[in-house]
Amino acid sequence: MVKISWEEYQRIRDLKELDIEVCEFGCVNILNLGWPAFKQVGCQKHQRKHVLCPQLCYKAAKNILDCELYQLSRKKQLKKPVKPNLTYDKCACYLCGKELKGAGKTGKIKNRNNPGFWGLKVAYKILCLECVGRKFYEKMRAGKRKTWKKYVRRGYE
Repeated sequence: MVKISWEEYQRIRDLKELDIEVCEFGCVNILNLGWPAFKQVGCQKHQRKHVLCPQLCYKAAKNILDCELYQLSRKKQLKKPVKPNLTYDKCACYLCGKELKGAGKTGKIKNRNNPGFWGLKVAYKILCLECVGRKFYEKMRAGKRKTWKKYVRRGYE
């Protein structure tokens, strides 16, 4: 038995088919209501895939199924970065793909978007300040951390 609110009932009342998902233990999920899909997990022990709802079944499945469960990850699509001098005054971060403003009339990247400026030796050529802080903050020297905080406070990208 699945309980739904009155608003949800009004949305699915006129539908002829419901998109229903059932987990390994019989829990029902109605996808037509915009509910998130159940997680797919894999078992290393039995080399199988299971569809489990997150609240009840994940904890119970380890005991009942005697499985070594792990969450299956979706393949991430790599974003293709924009080349630095493709158009005037445009470049993009190699990690998140965020559009950055280039320097002056040449349109080349600004020093703050160059990982070498921060003392980082990485394969990426252009990084926004957000990605530098998220991924490489611990690797920076104390003086560069202070400079990074100053740039972020000023609102630079």
